[in-house]
Amino acid sequence: MAEDLTDQPATAQRIVEAARSLMIERGLLEVSIADISERAGTNVALVSYYFGNREGLMIAIIEGDARRASGHLERLLAADIAPTTKMEIHIKGLIEAYFERPYLNRLLQKLLREASPEASAKVGATFVRPVIEARRAIIAEGIARGEFRAVDANLVSFAIDGACAHLFSSIQSRHTILGDGSLDHDLVERYAATVSELIVGGLLAR
Repeated sequence: MAEDLTDQPATAQRIVEAARSLMIERGLLEVSIADISERAGTNVALVSYYFGNREGLMIAIIEGDARRASGHLERLLAADIAPTTKMEIHIKGLIEAYFERPYLNRLLQKLLREASPEASAKVGATFVRPVIEARRAIIAEGIARGEFRAVDANLVSFAIDGACAHLFSSIQSRHTILGDGSLDHDLVERYAATVSELIVGGLLAR
């Protein structure tokens, strides 16, 4: 199992960043350890040394992304703004994160489904649960302030994840629906606005 990379040397960080960059460039999760090591300027043995195995490296990638997401969520929850605005910012931020790191949702789902029980539980604890709890807090605040109607926050969370991730599911689906499989900032911004309008509009008290 991967250790906390805040205490790891620069070599381990280079391996993680090499894996990230290759997954983004190739649009694949199944990038070889040899290719990752070559990109990082290290040897294959160091992946085993720092991370144990491929699963450990993937967990380290998710942990780094989780630390970044947690910082954003903490600042959002503490902000003196309306729950409606918080939810809009959260949805936009999530879609932008998937655009910047298109491997993220697929890697999360793969680890939750296929990783060892220990690894799957760690992904749930470090990434999934904090996001769910933040959404619950925003929704509860919105209901208490009369901005949102009473809803099942857990089911809303499933809807948010599905809506935010679907644009990035495959080039083929974008080509079929949009007539163009490419992604750019304009499309992502329009998608974020559309999803936010649909989700937040459905939460508003009537």
